[in-house]
Amino acid sequence: MLGVLTTTLLSCGAALSAQKQSFQAPLVTESMLLDIAVNDMIVIVGERGHILIKQNGDLVQLDVPTKTTFTAVSTIGNKIWAVGHDATIVASVDGGKSWSIQLQMPELDRPFLDVLFFDDQHGIALGAYGLFYRTRDGGTTWNKELHASVLPLADIEYLDTIKSDQAFYEEELSFILPHFNRVTYKNGKLLLAGEAGLLAVSDNLGESWQRQDIDYYGSFFDVSQFKVDEITLTLAAGLRGNLFARRDVDSDWFSVETCVTTSLNSFVINNEKTFVTGNNGVLFAVDIESVFTDKTLPLDADGCAQSAALTMIDSGVNDAILNADYQNGQLFAVTASGIKFLNAE
Repeated sequence: MLGVLTTTLLSCGAALSAQKQSFQAPLVTESMLLDIAVNDMIVIVGERGHILIKQNGDLVQLDVPTKTTFTAVSTIGNKIWAVGHDATIVASVDGGKSWSIQLQMPELDRPFLDVLFFDDQHGIALGAYGLFYRTRDGGTTWNKELHASVLPLADIEYLDTIKSDQAFYEEELSFILPHFNRVTYKNGKLLLAGEAGLLAVSDNLGESWQRQDIDYYGSFFDVSQFKVDEITLTLAAGLRGNLFARRDVDSDWFSVETCVTTSLNSFVINNEKTFVTGNNGVLFAVDIESVFTDKTLPLDADGCAQSAALTMIDSGVNDAILNADYQNGQLFAVTASGIKFLNAE
């Protein structure tokens, strides 16, 4: 069966605890910051080992035993996991007071790009070239998985012809797998966005996947799902302003015209609003119910008719907006030039 191949790696926190500390930057809030997690606490991660936590209304930079760039963060209660370059995973079990390196493999020359914990024991970390690891013990051990099921049918059929040579099969699979850019858990399903038009869904927390057919071959950087009455709407954002939507599971994907050519990075969602952020300060508010319609705005100066479901917001910044949290009419955003407070009305 072309399924999941796993390899167990023990935590290497103790052996690597003496690695170089994160760089304590006087202007850390103006440095490149790449992700934000908002649950019981607000945690922000970025370049040069920067991890910040909001305490008593102030942002405090934490001491972390590595200078690697962190790309993503996940929190459960007072436990924090951050992942990044050199296939690095660091963790804290006490709200950021102390840290250990659970995994670090610079010899792979591959970054983790996202991390998601389902509870305080079970989590996944994924990234470039199909990098995918899972823990069921809070990170004491991480197991490598290779997911052939996310590949196009032609690739799966080729791999099936060489499966009798296990070593060669695994080598080829590792070479063929695309970048895994973002994973999202919505409505009991795990959604995966990645390179080369990759969209996939899992009903069992990523143990197996069903690739989604879409007539697009660029990268996707985020995917999310919404309930509108009895209808499920899935949105996927990617390169060069590409935004796609799908009504229900069995319908076709369709393009939502943005009239921008800059990459779209993240969906920002709460009970009141939905936004999509992008490079060059691009920021849209999304009217989810209007996505179902074909209504467009009048042609712009370039002859493009933007979807009426989107409202362009002047973010006031020119840098990439990587992710954000919406609170009280403002977006608390992490960008290529640090933390920004953006008017979202």
